[in-house]
Amino acid sequence: MDPVKILKRAWHILWSYRALWVFGLILALTAAGSSGGSGNNGVRFSGDGNNQRYQAPLPENWREEIGKAFSEAGRELGRVFEQGLPALGISKGELTALIWIVVVFVLIMMVIGIVMAIARYVSETAVIRMVDEYEATDTKMGIRQGFRIGWSRTSWRLFLINLIVNLPIILLVALLVVVGFMIYTMVVGRSETFAVAGIVGLIGVVFLAIFVVVILSIFLHLLRHFFWRVCALEDVGVREALRRGFAMVRENWKEVGLMWLIMIGLGIAWVLVSIIAIILTIPVVLITSVIGAVVAAIPGLMLVGLFSTFLNGYLPWIVGGIFVLPLFFTIAFSPWVMLTAWQQIYSSTVWTLTYREIKALPAQLPEKEIGPVGD
Repeated sequence: MDPVKILKRAWHILWSYRALWVFGLILALTAAGSSGGSGNNGVRFSGDGNNQRYQAPLPENWREEIGKAFSEAGRELGRVFEQGLPALGISKGELTALIWIVVVFVLIMMVIGIVMAIARYVSETAVIRMVDEYEATDTKMGIRQGFRIGWSRTSWRLFLINLIVNLPIILLVALLVVVGFMIYTMVVGRSETFAVAGIVGLIGVVFLAIFVVVILSIFLHLLRHFFWRVCALEDVGVREALRRGFAMVRENWKEVGLMWLIMIGLGIAWVLVSIIAIILTIPVVLITSVIGAVVAAIPGLMLVGLFSTFLNGYLPWIVGGIFVLPLFFTIAFSPWVMLTAWQQIYSSTVWTLTYREIKALPAQLPEKEIGPVGD
């Protein structure tokens, strides 16, 4: 396998096969994630000598206090529903309308999220198959053909594979939370020495878990490249794709590892190049921001007119603006989205070409063995 040849070929495909750009834009839009700390304020130690004990900073009647707080919050919420928010000029009827608008907005965002998730896996399938077909027959598909081959059962299988790949990471994070809670419950009420040891142990567990999560995430996402391509190009089920993909990586771990290291290096270089590109394209983004504002103003004014039927003052403008913000951001930052689209296409193409090269390796071995014999 020649990594340089693969990188050059992927670069050529990126700029010559522009139908892929549409799917790259979809991937760029759909593939797009608190920390806190505390000192020892509020923590006190009681007792003397070696019998000091660590006490949680909670009053003895903390359950009653929490119950009172919830009760007071409930009464305050009920008062708001009865009177509205006079300080903000929002009446009871307007508050009710705002709540319904929020519910509608959340439902719309959920529908958009589902549509974008479907579009992502359809685009992933389309890019993989379009590149493979171009390499096999030198035939470039159009956008409509790309959607046709992407809209298939395979896109659903790619979703399931992605879910399986991320499941161990989710379970590991959940386990970390459980272990942290168990250590905390063991520390509370114990001696000072035990408390310090527990805190140190908790910190160690956190750092160890972060390290394991990062390593596991890198390894599983590396395998995912091959899981997806076996599924999309061999048209097999999820279980078979996992089995074949893992076997391919295991049998060709040197080639896979080399390409992974190269892609890591290219990723670092891409970060530096993208920073420069973002700075250079700021004037373009300013122009697209104006275009986005003009385009978003049309549905925005229509929504303001609609919301004005049951809202007064500044509320229709605020709510209408919130509804059209996603459209404005998409158009305004489209040059930067395009940069991400090119990166997505190039990365996917590299791994598709790598898969094809590795798959062809067993067929090339007999030819290499025959050569020396003839000499």
